[in-house]
This record gives sequence, C-alpha cells and structure tokens, in this order.
Amino acid sequence: MRKIFLVTERRADYSRFKPILELIKNDPLLDYDLVVTGLHLKKENGLTINEIKKDGFKIFSTFEMFEEDKDSGGAMVRSLATCLKKITYALEESKPDLILSGFDIAANMSVTIAGAHMNIPVAHIQGGEVTGTIDESIRHAMSKFSHYHFAANEDARTRLIKMGEKPETVFNVGCPSIDALLEVVYNKEAYKKYGLDKSYYLMIQHPVTSEANDSYNQISQTLEAIKETNIEVLIILPNNDAGYLKIVEKIESSNIKYVKTLAIEEYTSLLKYSKGLIGNSSSGIHETSLFNIPTINIGTRQQGRLSSNNVINTGYNTDEIVKAIELTQTLQGLEFDNLYGEGNSSLQIVDLLKSIDISPEIIQKQITY
Repeated sequence: MRKIFLVTERRADYSRFKPILELIKNDPLLDYDLVVTGLHLKKENGLTINEIKKDGFKIFSTFEMFEEDKDSGGAMVRSLATCLKKITYALEESKPDLILSGFDIAANMSVTIAGAHMNIPVAHIQGGEVTGTIDESIRHAMSKFSHYHFAANEDARTRLIKMGEKPETVFNVGCPSIDALLEVVYNKEAYKKYGLDKSYYLMIQHPVTSEANDSYNQISQTLEAIKETNIEVLIILPNNDAGYLKIVEKIESSNIKYVKTLAIEEYTSLLKYSKGLIGNSSSGIHETSLFNIPTINIGTRQQGRLSSNNVINTGYNTDEIVKAIELTQTLQGLEFDNLYGEGNSSLQIVDLLKSIDISPEIIQKQITY
C-alpha cells in the first residue's frame, strides 16, 4: 500500500484535491495523510476545515501558517516560511511514499520543496500553465522541484518538456476541478438562499500580488461597472494575497451582495445556473466552459493561460467591463470548447499514483538539455 501525502491551504486547492481523495480513500492499494492549514483554519474565511470533515476525510494534522494579519508581500513570504518549516515535521511523522502537490499555492509549494529536500518523490498537478502575478513563478518553481507532472492539457505538457522535464514523467490528465464539478448534485434553486433573482452573475476578484498597491482602484472599476449595468451579482470574497484588505473593504461598503466563502456544492450549483463569472479566478478559465457560460476575465492574473472561446478579456477599466457584461448577454445558450479534460482526471491521477516508479533513482533530477 502506497501512502500519499497532501496539504490543503484554501478552497481553491481543496476543490481540486477532493475527487482525488475520494478515489484514494476507496482504493485498497492506497492510503493518504492530509494536512490542513491556511485559510481553512480562519473563522473570518468560513472555517472551511469543517467542510473537509463533513466530506468524511481523515485529517492527519493541522497547523497555523498565517500567524499575522498584515496585508503585504513580506507577510506572504513569512507565511510561506512558516509553512515550509512546519510541514517538515508532518512529513517526518507521516513517512509517506509519495507527495501529491498542486497548482501554485504557498502550502503546496512548501511541501514540494520539502519533499525534494527530504528525498520523497513529488507529483505535481497543473504545472506548465502560463498566468500573471507571483503564481506564474511559484508554479514553474514547483515543477522544477517535482519528479512527476500531471498537466491539465497538451499545451502545458509541451511547455513542461521545453522546461527540461523528461517526457516520460509528464502526463496530460486534464484538470481535476472538472471532475469535482461533474460529481455535484446540482441545486437549481441555490440562488434563493442568497436572495438573488434568476438572472445573476458570480464574481471573484483576487488581488494581483505584483499590483498590490493598485488593488483598491482595480476592484473599484469592477464594482462601478456592476452598478452601471445594474446586474444582479453575488461576490465571493478574495483570497488573502497581498492587497486583499483593500478589496474586501471596498466590497463590504459597496451594497452588493457578498459571501466569505462557499462550499463546493453551493459554488458549483450557483455557477452552473448563473449568467457568467466576473473577475480573475482560474475557475473562469478552467471551469465555466463546461457549463457553457461566459467569463469576464479582468486584468493580468490569468494573462496567457490557455482559455476557451467563452472568455472575454478586459483591462481594469469600467467602460471595458461594462461592454464585456453587455457582450455576455449575446453569449447565453451557446456551446463552448472545454480545454481542461472530460471529467476523468482524478481517475487517471490515481492510476498513476499506483504505478509510477518511486524508487530512490527518481529523486535525482537533471535537466534534459
């Protein structure tokens, strides 16, 4: 039996890990240790560790990584350093055979770096993708520390090979978030809980770390466009990257409906029956085309990411966003290309976790050119 080690920091990585964990939990050849940290432990962010417990997953350990409330790049680095230190103790106690890390999130970066230093093979989900902000650098750095790569599309797989990764270690498996969306029992009337009418949009606009000082102006442009078009919107508050407090402050004073967080089932149901997603979340790139709804992608956070024909890109400009909102009205009912898998990503990943070589020879990496 192989033991797989995972860490989750926030709703964004947990939603992708969830369908994989469900398969691991029911596989007689696999076991797992799951560490929960970050925003999951914060009451002000919805205490989403309770969602993980409700889903029936055993939690190996927890620790705080956000030990201060400062909103800055320095605070982000200190949180990363705290996580990097504490995750080593969890790894020493767990003694896993393999680490499954993912995406471009600090806790997952920490376990990837730690695994490489502690001679534990690391498999990384969704490397090779292009975006803006610090996420781009984190993602590619994680790829260089990882020994196996579970890419979400052929574009990303090709890029990883160009980065010097061995082709035989890079697999195109799709995005596990698609699996999570397809597993949900959809509630067509989920909007009623939040006092919305049937013609509503969802909005998620995270801070861009390289533009943290401009986050207040950026969110102001978006909110002004919403008011000008008079559309019904439910905002999901952003993550806690540098610049987030100004965004939260502006949203809370906007008189537009918002929630701190949503369970996966609620978010998926609301997304499926919405008129579209506004903001800069990767959900708009990876997931909305599955439901054939448009995405208004604002600014640079997802810049360069492979996207379907349902994505409307705009700058941080009220007039541009207003025009994009108007354009979404003409896209209702159309079908779009899905570029991130067909809903069997988790099954492919779990099959690979059981079969890939985890002998000591795998640990020593060397660039291929």
